[in-house]
Amino acid sequence: MIQPAQQPIRLLIIDDHRLFNDGLRLMLADVPDLIVVGQIYHSPNALQAVTEFQPDVLIIDFNMPELDGLDLTRQLVANRTTQRILILSMYGEQRYIDDFRNAGATGYMLKTSTKEELLAAIRAVAQGQAYFDPKLHDWKQFGNHTDDIFLKKYKLTPREVEIIRYIKQGLSSPQIAEKVNLSPHTIDTHRKNIHAKLNISTLADLVRFAIEMGL
Repeated sequence: MIQPAQQPIRLLIIDDHRLFNDGLRLMLADVPDLIVVGQIYHSPNALQAVTEFQPDVLIIDFNMPELDGLDLTRQLVANRTTQRILILSMYGEQRYIDDFRNAGATGYMLKTSTKEELLAAIRAVAQGQAYFDPKLHDWKQFGNHTDDIFLKKYKLTPREVEIIRYIKQGLSSPQIAEKVNLSPHTIDTHRKNIHAKLNISTLADLVRFAIEMGL
């Protein structure tokens, strides 16, 4: 069992969803061996915040606009920061877990975890121990068989999968942008990346792919 640290563990929360970010801070406020030294809502500001706040553990959301959790983790590791990285995610697919493990994350937790589970993860990660949500040992429960095959075979991000589903519904880039709170230009960039990854050139091909994959 991981024991509370003698000195408070300094936490930096990086999540673009303000309600979740603020709620997490409030949930941890009464834990004596933890202290939230900063909150970041805009992921590109994270690198500067790490230098400013000098946290022990970074709690990072997986799916963020502009700079997602995986790219941010890679940047932090490339910059040789000494902070431990704990990812919070809605996705339990093995591919994503492996991506973060390979990128240098110390832990990976589902956002459906309890407070007690999160505290165990934070304390383990702060002591340099890898901590991956025990529920992830049965990761297939988090997706159907079609999703399992899809995620293993294609290198698409959750955001790209979300956009494919909206495209299948017939939404335009401006309409999708409004749905996911991104600019139409960013959506167009995602669409180009999707076409490149799937090696397709037309909208009809993409819609046919989405239907075949059950998206």
